[in-house]
Amino acid sequence: MNLEGKQFATKKDLFEYLHLNKSEILDMKKASKKTYVSTPDLVAPKMALVKALSTSTESDTDSLIKRTIVGNTYNWLDSHGDVHIGSTFGKSLSERAGKVWHLHDHEYKLTAKVGTPTKVYEQEIKWSDLGVDKAGSTIALMMDSNIKKSMNSQIFNEYKTGSIDQHSVGMYYVKMDLAINDSEYEDEFKVWNNTIEKIGNKAKAEEQGFFWAVKEAKLIEISAVLEGSNELTPTIPTEDIEPFKSTQNNEPLKDTQNETKEKNISSIHYY
Repeated sequence: MNLEGKQFATKKDLFEYLHLNKSEILDMKKASKKTYVSTPDLVAPKMALVKALSTSTESDTDSLIKRTIVGNTYNWLDSHGDVHIGSTFGKSLSERAGKVWHLHDHEYKLTAKVGTPTKVYEQEIKWSDLGVDKAGSTIALMMDSNIKKSMNSQIFNEYKTGSIDQHSVGMYYVKMDLAINDSEYEDEFKVWNNTIEKIGNKAKAEEQGFFWAVKEAKLIEISAVLEGSNELTPTIPTEDIEPFKSTQNNEPLKDTQNETKEKNISSIHYY
């Protein structure tokens, strides 16, 4: 077994390392830059979501199409070992209304815009609508966007033909904890027990034996990517998307204003 280049003979050795170095690892995860990771093993759930939630594309024109994209699905173990729980981006969405971008490939620049978001929100979705064999529902991070050919003709055409079915979020960690499936580690085992039954790919979590429970994160952007670390992130054709009128002042998050001014993009995490 390995973790960030370190080798472990047994899971017990890995758990002990995580437990003893939890604070340091959490600090590193909050500070280090992440890029999306290819995980092409779940095509069926993505297609099932599109079928369950899609509507007509009759409003498409040669210059503008309206789509809803799924930026992240919560309670799902991704390839970074993270599980987003609760209302992960809820606080951020209320504070950053009108300041979340629709980009491609996490290129944080003006020319990387592919659409104008009209609404960014969290929505409850049945696991069955995601193609996951699990009762109940979870939460998805959604973005309604007016995708414009004038911004990027290649991306526009790929959205219009349904070729883009993966997305990824650029974010800052705020609150997170470690979950370990071992009663020897009391605090980590408690996080595990409080979360494991909610996870859609529970078997994967049990095989791994640990995960990082992300309770709060600050959302910066949602990008179209080849394959996201969370594979349940498709595009949904949408007939009518009403313009989103923010009641916020569109200022950056209070405790990240300095980071925004300094353009310290290196600590944004990509999923």
